[in-house]
Amino acid sequence: MTATVGIIVFGTKERKSAVARGSVREDWSARLPASKKELFDAIVRQWENAYSIFSVALDEAFALRADGKLIRARQCAEIASGTVGNLTEPLAAVCRMLAKAGRHLACPPAVAPLNPAFYRGDYARQSAQWNQLTHRILFGSRSRFLHKLRVLEIMTPNLADTFRRACEALSLESNPRASWDCLDEVHYDVNTCLRETVVVFKSFLLAIPEVSLASFEVELNASLTSTPLERSERRTSAAPR
Repeated sequence: MTATVGIIVFGTKERKSAVARGSVREDWSARLPASKKELFDAIVRQWENAYSIFSVALDEAFALRADGKLIRARQCAEIASGTVGNLTEPLAAVCRMLAKAGRHLACPPAVAPLNPAFYRGDYARQSAQWNQLTHRILFGSRSRFLHKLRVLEIMTPNLADTFRRACEALSLESNPRASWDCLDEVHYDVNTCLRETVVVFKSFLLAIPEVSLASFEVELNASLTSTPLERSERRTSAAPR
């Protein structure tokens, strides 16, 4: 019989042991079982590789700018602009998958709200403030978990779009300092979104039962290997109207 993510909803034995989960800090310190750790490490490694490529290109752009080599600096910024989506789109895809699976867990994962102090740009701080406020209003860890994922799902690709627009403005503006500052801010905020998603992902893996892990992994890998066009279409259909 093929296991499904939602199979534990009807399992009385699982429900009996499904006490309220501890804090996010406790989850982060906890050891994952081997099968879950293997999945966690593989997915996070993909994100870290994508972030490294994006970050190295942008760091080189800022170094060249500091040396007065503005044309080459813009070229490196364009490389970073072309790679940022390789990080933000998979992060958004994972947020969608975690939300889909999280709706069916008997014991929702531990969750903490986004902290506006961990972001630099106005848009990212406002998104974090909204999540922080909603976290206080919502009852139940499941609703809080889903709302945080929704905010991250929307915020990360939007940050990438902002990065691309700022990069395009570098060659159009007579004084592009504001655009360079924007690239720096967005880079910082994308990194924060990455770290938040890593933490949420681990808490989710601690909450999901082993019997549901295989089917979740299949769906997760499928979502991460979809084409950019398919991801864009999902973002459009999921956008609030």
